Order: sequence, then structure tokens, then C-alpha cells
Amino acid sequence: MKKSIIILSSVLFLISCGNNTETKDETKTDTAATVKEEPKDPEIQKGLDLIAKSDCFTCHKLNEAAIGPSYALVAAKYSTIDRQAAVDSVVHQIINGGSGKWGTVPMTPHPALSQDEAKSMAAYVLSIKKE
Repeated sequence: MKKSIIILSSVLFLISCGNNTETKDETKTDTAATVKEEPKDPEIQKGLDLIAKSDCFTCHKLNEAAIGPSYALVAAKYSTIDRQAAVDSVVHQIINGGSGKWGTVPMTPHPALSQDEAKSMAAYVLSIKKE
């Protein structure tokens, strides 16, 4: 029974994180509508642009949980630790993936991203304020 649940969860995760360009385009439009104003910091803007072009919004939303935690929840969780430690931790999660911090569904790794790209993405995520 436990194996069946794990297999079903894995299958659902893989289906939801598929490379569906139609879903990506819809998410980009939805994301642009939820961002109230453009970030003033160029690194944060670069992070937003990179996230909008990636598959991140397949599993994450700005202010509500989806397959993964909302960006606002991630920012809130890391707001109590040193900024550089928070950025380093989020960069590691983006590039290497992982599981256990937010439940049992693993985060897909993104090894093709550079450290600088992941750092910009982390800066954007950590800049989100919970509404």
C-alpha cells in the first residue's frame, strides 16, 4: 500500500512537471498579472525573468501552495536566517533539487542553470512578501 502511494505520487509529480509549453505560456501570463510592480533591483528582475522562462511555475505559485510551497512561504521561512545563508540554501535547492523541507514531493533539480542564474532566481523568491 505504501509503495502504491509513493508510486502514484511520483507519477502525478512527473505528469504535473512535464514540459507542456501551453501550460507554461498560461502561467507566464498569470504570473505577470499577479506581480503588482516590476522589481527595482536588477538582480531581482533578472530572477523574475528567469523564473518566468523556466518550469518553476509548474510547481510553485506566488502566494498559494501548489505542488510545492508558494514563493511567499519560502521567503517567510528563510527570513529568519542570514540573507547569504538563505540565498545559498535556495540556490542549492534550485540546482540540486531535494526533498524533505516541504513534504514528500521532491523538487526537480535544474543542473543546467548557472550559479549566477540560480542566485538571481533565489533573490527574486526571497524578495516576495506574503500577502
